Amino acid sequence: MSKPIRVIQYGLGAIGCASARLALSRPGIQLVGAIDRDPKLTGKDLGEVLGLQRKLDIAVTDKPVILFAQTQADAVVHCTTSSFVEAYEQLTEIVRAGLHCVTSCEEALFPYYRHKLLAGKLDDLCIQKSVAVVGTGVNPGFVMDTLALLLTMACQRIDAVRVLRVVDAATRREALQRKVGATMTKAQFDDLNQQRKIGHVGLAESLVFLADGLGWALDKLNESVAPVLARKTVKTEFLTVSKGSMAGVHQFARGIRGGKEVLTLELQMYVGAPHPRDQIEIIGEPPLRLVLEGGVPGDIATPAILVNTLPRLVEGRPGLHTMRTLGLPRMTL
Repeated sequence: MSKPIRVIQYGLGAIGCASARLALSRPGIQLVGAIDRDPKLTGKDLGEVLGLQRKLDIAVTDKPVILFAQTQADAVVHCTTSSFVEAYEQLTEIVRAGLHCVTSCEEALFPYYRHKLLAGKLDDLCIQKSVAVVGTGVNPGFVMDTLALLLTMACQRIDAVRVLRVVDAATRREALQRKVGATMTKAQFDDLNQQRKIGHVGLAESLVFLADGLGWALDKLNESVAPVLARKTVKTEFLTVSKGSMAGVHQFARGIRGGKEVLTLELQMYVGAPHPRDQIEIIGEPPLRLVLEGGVPGDIATPAILVNTLPRLVEGRPGLHTMRTLGLPRMTL
């Protein structure tokens, strides 16, 4: 880039703060604003919120529209929610202000699956305002979808794709441990599962992203989530999972085509999960198998993906993108 990308950080949770700290370290990025709705943060200097030993002269605000109007910026790194419906108004405000946006919202990886009408409206607005928006991260956004799709380019024939991600939630941030239900009872899990409020968000979006990239029309998509109960008491930095209580979840998304299961995404994410890894198998010609031992660390890699996507986002064509239509990001200074 001929000049730094001027960026506003929207959302100052764990991932948002990590993204802001990384952006500050990149000479090609200039952090110019920060937004969070937490009244404990509004008005504070961003340097203090990020735990730095210096002030940045950037005050955190809870009034995004005013900030957009008063600040010269190019793009927004958006980290507030997993739900595309909940993020929609925020994303719309960003686009109306003429700003590009990369969001960690899980359902935004492929919003056309659950929210086709809203996604189409946002795409139209992006084109009208000549900006680009994309949803991405580690999962969804990379290991179980984009990376798997990239591997298929070496194949002459593809019969099926199977992806397994095993995450020891004990090594992750507290919010994720609680998100997958660590310390809950089976009854609490059943109640939240009926409301679709437990487990990892975005697995189905990853599967539909893969199907779309392969040009496969699926006959059926099946999702399932089951609790993983702790076989012994496990303590993490943040909580204690007692024997018999929930340690996390075991989820599947399966894509059926022509009566056969052609796409299988399996996620094991719980406290104490053994042999963490990301594993991709392509059944076809040639058959391929990729294993990333230890798995891609989401708390580190998600901010990296968000920040590394910014140059491609600013350079790309307007619209609501997926990681397939945006083009490959890469680590840049």
